[in-house]
Amino acid sequence: MSANGKVKPNAVVVKGFERSFPVGHYELRSYSGSKTVWTKVKGNATDALAALNQKKRRVDALVEAKAVDLEVVTDVKRVTIRDARSGYKEAAIARGALESAQVVDNAVAEFQLTCNKVYVDQITREDMTKFQAAMRKRGLADRTLYNRHGNFRSFMLFAGMDADVVCGPAPRYEEQSVEIFEDSDLKPLFASLTTEYDRLLFGVFLACGLREQEAMHLEWRSINWTAKTLRVQSNPRYDFKVKDAEQRDVPVPADLLNRLKAYRETHPTPKLIFGKRGGRDDAPDGHLLRRLKGLARSAELSCGECEGCAGRNKECGFWYLHRFRATFITRLLRSGVDIRTVMKLSGHSDLESIMRYLRPSEDSSVQLAVNNLPSYL
Repeated sequence: MSANGKVKPNAVVVKGFERSFPVGHYELRSYSGSKTVWTKVKGNATDALAALNQKKRRVDALVEAKAVDLEVVTDVKRVTIRDARSGYKEAAIARGALESAQVVDNAVAEFQLTCNKVYVDQITREDMTKFQAAMRKRGLADRTLYNRHGNFRSFMLFAGMDADVVCGPAPRYEEQSVEIFEDSDLKPLFASLTTEYDRLLFGVFLACGLREQEAMHLEWRSINWTAKTLRVQSNPRYDFKVKDAEQRDVPVPADLLNRLKAYRETHPTPKLIFGKRGGRDDAPDGHLLRRLKGLARSAELSCGECEGCAGRNKECGFWYLHRFRATFITRLLRSGVDIRTVMKLSGHSDLESIMRYLRPSEDSSVQLAVNNLPSYL
């Protein structure tokens, strides 16, 4: 090094003495713990000096960042949570798993609300524990925690992480009995509905056992007026694919079919049966659940005891769309329809799922039968 701070070309120091050495290359000396590390520098003396100064600035930045508890990323190959989340969603949609794409994306989005880390490889078991604690604080059910755990685990596997280490065992939950609507629930609800749109909407949910997404994307062309059936199928117009990629035809009760036909005659333009804003906009309505809860609240049918009723929006937890579907399936089973047919009409692909709906009747006839059992008291 010369007096002006520049590296002398072709000069080296050997045992304290400067010597000319025209053949060779420059290296930077650094330390990794107690180990000396030599890094070859391409170019001449000026390039070597620039590399030295850059290395010093990087070391200074690392020291300053550590002092304020910031992490400096030196590996450009690391994957961010945002990019991995986007990648999972794109891959799931590409293979037609739209439901998986949505639920996993929602789970990761909720996780990010509780964790400010940037990279997937930064996520630890402690972060997962914090995520679960936040969900419990929100009052989510144990089954929901179990589902979110599985969704996030799928995301971590996709990102190439050790999901068993990071996510740990799934939260335990107690399998709840399937909840259905009884006549005493449905009669006041339907009596309170003031528009034909709402009567048809919840009538179809109840009589055809549709899932929310299926009802959202249901078009008039799906009704076969002659066969008196409603076809549940994918709707490419809105990138909707029916679950398990299997369409099904569901019989429509005569009275409901007649009301649908009369409604269609006065609404001949829309393609969707249940579009936004009560059918005024021909676009899928993603707020059908909110509509149900709002109608139940207006009719003073809320239970007044659940966490939803106590919340800011006063949305009763008793009223939810899947309960119509559960009622449809349970009624079919109680009416003696064979399980295979119930599976076909409901769109279930496995027997285990349908068995959850095999529950005993809870009407007065059961109570009477119980009363007639000998008690020996």
